[in-house]
Amino acid sequence: MNSRKTGNERDARVLRLYEQLVEIEQRLIPTGLHVFGRASELQEKADLLRMVASFDRPEQGARALPGLVAEALGIGDFDTLMRDPSPGDTRDLIDGIVSETVQVFGESGASGAADWLKEKAGVDAAESLPTFLLLAKIAKQLESNNEIESLMHALRGRYVEPGPGADIVQNPGVLPTGRNTHAVNPYSVPSPAAFARAEHAAEALLLRYREENGHYPRAVAMVLWGLDNIKTQGEGVAQALWLLGVRPVRDALNRATEIEIIPLEELRRPRVDVVITVSGIFRDLFTPTMALLDKAVRRVAALDEPSEMNFVRQSVREKVDAGGSNFDDAVTRVFSNAPGNYGANVNFMVAGSQWETADTLGNLFVTRKCFAYARDSGGQTIEGREARDLMNDNLSRVEATYQNIDSIEVGITDVDHYFEYLGGISRAVEKCAQARPSIYLSDSLSPGTKIRSLEETIRLETRTKTLNPKWYEGMLKHGFRGVAEIENHVLNTFGWSATADAVDPWIYTEISKTFLLDPIMFNRLRELNSDSVRSLTKRLLEAHERGYWSPDEEILEKLRDLIIELGAQAKHMTV
Repeated sequence: MNSRKTGNERDARVLRLYEQLVEIEQRLIPTGLHVFGRASELQEKADLLRMVASFDRPEQGARALPGLVAEALGIGDFDTLMRDPSPGDTRDLIDGIVSETVQVFGESGASGAADWLKEKAGVDAAESLPTFLLLAKIAKQLESNNEIESLMHALRGRYVEPGPGADIVQNPGVLPTGRNTHAVNPYSVPSPAAFARAEHAAEALLLRYREENGHYPRAVAMVLWGLDNIKTQGEGVAQALWLLGVRPVRDALNRATEIEIIPLEELRRPRVDVVITVSGIFRDLFTPTMALLDKAVRRVAALDEPSEMNFVRQSVREKVDAGGSNFDDAVTRVFSNAPGNYGANVNFMVAGSQWETADTLGNLFVTRKCFAYARDSGGQTIEGREARDLMNDNLSRVEATYQNIDSIEVGITDVDHYFEYLGGISRAVEKCAQARPSIYLSDSLSPGTKIRSLEETIRLETRTKTLNPKWYEGMLKHGFRGVAEIENHVLNTFGWSATADAVDPWIYTEISKTFLLDPIMFNRLRELNSDSVRSLTKRLLEAHERGYWSPDEEILEKLRDLIIELGAQAKHMTV
């Protein structure tokens, strides 16, 4: 019995390891910085086309290649297969066929690829041809680049053709590049397509939390950014509505200005309370959307439902019954900066090492983002009223924090805004609730949105980017700027230690070995950008000094010697 149990546990661990390796192998990453005016390289283009072909494009009449292959092989629905936790031999088979097909497409064009796929997997050429024709159009657009010409048009005051702002995989309509990026009509957010996609992400988030904690989260703190919701047509907004258990209702002009309650019988779970922190850009661009979110919370709070099935109503009633708060205050859930202000500034404090304790970072986040945006019971609009106590009270009930990742080009170690916002609010929750929240991110960069913990996401990005030779060698092709980008990744990784203590110590050890303790690599970096190398070294020592990493004394001594060596070099160059 014990040996059988041990064998099952071993098999489960092997399966998890296998899935992680496949995930790393298939992860699409940038292998260099974008060079203004330069078209995509050949290998990068092939990987992009494979990823584009992995999604249904109903607006183009094109089906996802994995789905077509699964159906032709008699396997069934590919989306269901992606959610199957069993071994992935079938998925590997489908992925392999799709990869080969894209290679054939690059050599033989749309018709040749459609014929090859019919012979290989039995996919009707008439079914796959629209997808290959779309890939052909995208491939041609990737070969051209109008950025320099458009810049010259703009400098001359001439017309620059508009285009949507998004990730190429999310919306190939962003091509060709070099157009004047436009946003969206805020009244159209969330779009019907975004609301449909959001259901799976919201339910997957709740399922993940319930599996780990044994119950649904009473309250979730969400971060919404303006650019992300432009690119996805409001998918983050739609996820907040799904958590509340409501759907948007459109008027005769197709504006989402009302909400409809989803009955509990249909929802089949409690309505989850949401605390929504929006960026300054979101506040400026999506005022009607903020009003929609506020309206949704108010409607849910007023429902006559059991408290155990409506956590919004439960929280509001508890606060009102405790005295000292009216309904309008108790139901406030949408917060941002004061009018005209932007950012939480947590990133600047971390980058400058200007903080003493983790609570300092949480306090700064609340100070910057505690301004309420709502409409009271009398219909009076509240725009940017400072409400620190209300925000702290809301955060004290939060059990999970959450944000979307929606671009292959920008992840949580690429830019500091992720730890500024998600890290900042997570630290604020930990201070207010006296307990660390579960921290999640949704990844919609592959078919079947996946919910990962913050720790899992950091490990994935570290392995696929920071410690991946394909990534850092691609960066080093850019010389001085490439080294700065590597140092920036280390800073952003450190930011997750500062705000959420979510970085495994081995990550700092491997960063040290890869970039600093290897003499050949160290000299390459120093010759290209000694200032960034010195900053990287100091950041690793700071990680140790603040208790995030305890390496061998030999490593520490070597890093300290490097600081002295780099300092002497800088002094010599100054003289």
